[in-house]
Amino acid sequence: MNRRSRAALVATAAAVLATAPLATAATGPQAGAKSPSAGPGYDILFVRHAHTTYPVPEQELSPLGIQQATALAASLHHAPIESVDTSMMVRSFQTGDDVAADHDLPVRADEAISEVAFNLADVPPAQQLQKVGEIMGAWLGGQERANGFGGESYDEVVARWTPWWQGYVREHRNDRGTGVVVAHGALLALMLQRTCANEVAPAFALQNGLANTGMVKAHLSPAGTLTCTEWNGVALPSAS
Repeated sequence: MNRRSRAALVATAAAVLATAPLATAATGPQAGAKSPSAGPGYDILFVRHAHTTYPVPEQELSPLGIQQATALAASLHHAPIESVDTSMMVRSFQTGDDVAADHDLPVRADEAISEVAFNLADVPPAQQLQKVGEIMGAWLGGQERANGFGGESYDEVVARWTPWWQGYVREHRNDRGTGVVVAHGALLALMLQRTCANEVAPAFALQNGLANTGMVKAHLSPAGTLTCTEWNGVALPSAS
């Protein structure tokens, strides 16, 4: 399987905690070859990138991450993958590239779905997970959304996510098959909680962080409605 790399095209905050406040790295994907739904519309797998080594935000995948990306592609080999989108961050692009190469598809990279740029420059490493958890907890609870706490605010993330998502819906709402979107833990937790038409409780989104190559399975209807059916391996009752 060919591996391709891409240089980072966007600058991030001095310390981007792409793992925060999420679970430790998984040893393989939580995928499976089946699509989330067989009904009309487009199935989407929102995937967190594979493992990398921090604190360098743009470091390429670690040896474990390469194994995870390879395993993800293998698990989706028989799935009807029709598109692969990633952020422009190296770890995301590399993770999606294995899937795209396996299905002879291009990788479409967009900085709009890059990780939230938390500013953790003055936060001791041992306290960074807690700090990001506090920020995300406030945002998911509807508080301090205009406050970036020295970094990117929730409202600023929404401002870049919304036009990207609207464009994705326009392009794929009448398609069939499955799309893979490889992005980042905090971004997916925050934005899918607001984008899913069915209820995803803020506490659930915060407490069920995506492991590396963990995913949210969803279905985009021809009407443009996104229903999230499974979150990091946990079925969402609100999808039924």
